[in-house]
Amino acid sequence: MYTSVIMKVLTGISYFCNIITVLLFVYCLMTWFVRPNSPIYMFVHRLVEPFIAPFRPLALRLMEKGFMVDISVFLAIVVIRLIPSILWNIAYRFLL
Repeated sequence: MYTSVIMKVLTGISYFCNIITVLLFVYCLMTWFVRPNSPIYMFVHRLVEPFIAPFRPLALRLMEKGFMVDISVFLAIVVIRLIPSILWNIAYRFLL
């Protein structure tokens, strides 16, 4: 019984991470094509900023060293994509 609940929770986490990944990708595209004072841009920015903020110091440190691109969004996408994989692996090894 508890395994089906765990599987549903993990499926929900996977869906959530997929939605956040899509929002981050849309945000990247919007930074190129949409003005920052646009209401839709500000809405998406408010949604994704908590996911990007932890990676900004690392990206800024790399940019100070000569790296020319802000990779904070890329790092956020990579970590968010890893979270469901790690959780599924833990579930398969210890719970199922």
